[in-house]
Amino acid sequence: MASQAEPDPALLSEAMEALVDEDFAAALQLFTSLVASAPRYVASWVHRSAVHLKLGQPLDALADANEAIALDACNSKAHLRRGMACFELEEYRTARAAFVTGAGLDATSKQFSAWIGKCDVKIVEEGGTVPAAAAPALAPTAAAAPTLVPAAAPAAPSAAVSAAAAAVPDPVVPDPPRYKHQWYQSPSHVTLEVMAKKVDPANADIAIFADRVTVTVTHPDDPTDPAPYVLDIELFGGVVVEDSTGSVLGTKLEIRLKKVESIQWSDITAAARKAAVVTQPLNLSDPEMQRPAYPSSKAAQMKKPTDWDKLEADLTAEDESDKLEGDAALNKLFKDIYGKADEATRRAMNKSFQESGGTVLSTNWGEIGAKKTEVQPPGGMEAKTYEM
Repeated sequence: MASQAEPDPALLSEAMEALVDEDFAAALQLFTSLVASAPRYVASWVHRSAVHLKLGQPLDALADANEAIALDACNSKAHLRRGMACFELEEYRTARAAFVTGAGLDATSKQFSAWIGKCDVKIVEEGGTVPAAAAPALAPTAAAAPTLVPAAAPAAPSAAVSAAAAAVPDPVVPDPPRYKHQWYQSPSHVTLEVMAKKVDPANADIAIFADRVTVTVTHPDDPTDPAPYVLDIELFGGVVVEDSTGSVLGTKLEIRLKKVESIQWSDITAAARKAAVVTQPLNLSDPEMQRPAYPSSKAAQMKKPTDWDKLEADLTAEDESDKLEGDAALNKLFKDIYGKADEATRRAMNKSFQESGGTVLSTNWGEIGAKKTEVQPPGGMEAKTYEM
């Protein structure tokens, strides 16, 4: 049976969340499950290598980085992790070669030049020499892992840092986003949440435009992955910029957007707009439209919301229109009289009914309030008193 290429999305999300939360023990277990279930997914090896570095396990980090390079020799992050692991193992020349290779793959990253400088310092401290102006290595082909050539008279590397095995061609799968995001809406607003915890407001930038939102989070204090997180969304509909806000909270970044039109968005992105069936704008000047309307399965079939207040009023009117008979009609009559009566009438009804044992019901407080109401049994019946 062939190995699974794609990991379980839920498991991958849980592993990334543990890594972001700095729960490295849990992250190690989760990424171990990922590489076991989807061993050809390069990002899992790269991330587990980073977790090993965080846990002070450079040999394990090196093994995972080598595995990632064997799967995808053009993955710059895999070379970064390899170099960092070698640096921790004090194999500075091998580390430097890995960083030079990574710089050739990703010329925009400043990490590699910083790490190359650190390696040069260590090599000179050990009495070695480094090239005066080393050019970045050419990007390796996908057919084989890179050959690392030391700058000058290298010390023999340990067995742990042996060259990676030949790579097996495999499509490059982009790394999952560092943070998850979600959104929800009301008739007037859309709220977007980026689940980034403990972000320094100085490292977060939220830009709101009439048809777009951009969120950028930098990580200057994370040497293993300082690349900025960027979320750029072209919105489903227009927003009022001056009435929209962005906040950096302890557990997330929250962006609250004021809609230009009070319509239902089928998705937050503009890509869904063409295929979407947009609910008509609400006429908020019409009092009838100010009543709350909520989704329902019936409403979905009819392409309109259900007004539950109107439905309740209709059902109440139907109940009131039903003709009652006998005791039910009499009880309803008494309830209606009592409900519409003033305080004096209600006292008269209560006093007369209780004192007469339920045989008299009067609304005249002037008469009932002046004396005790006597029992008046129906014709042909006799009232008796029972002692308890």
